[in-house]
Amino acid sequence: MGCSGCSGDDLECVEPQASDCQPLYQPTFDEVYARTIEPRCAVSGGACHSGSESKGDLRLDDIDQAYSQLVDKGRVLPGDASCSLLVIRIEGGGGVMPPGTPLSEAERCAIETWVANGATR
Repeated sequence: MGCSGCSGDDLECVEPQASDCQPLYQPTFDEVYARTIEPRCAVSGGACHSGSESKGDLRLDDIDQAYSQLVDKGRVLPGDASCSLLVIRIEGGGGVMPPGTPLSEAERCAIETWVANGATR
């Protein structure tokens, strides 16, 4: 099935982790941001999504802006982990994000659970 939230990318929805996966931390946006997004994707000096040259027109170096860029811009489809671009990317669709060392199963579980539970702030 094609990905309706993929901003024109030719990506397929993915099979998210089982609903009984064990998240590394409480699956809330504040925890997802503080424990995974900020340190892995948004820290200046090497992160792909900080500063004026952010990849994919996605800036994640501010928590409020990150939420808006992910949820309000359709990169996260609340309640639909399998077709949310964020989940597709961390599960390896279109290349593993973040590059280098992929997220652990428990980190991916926390993100996917947050999205599946409605991606609330």
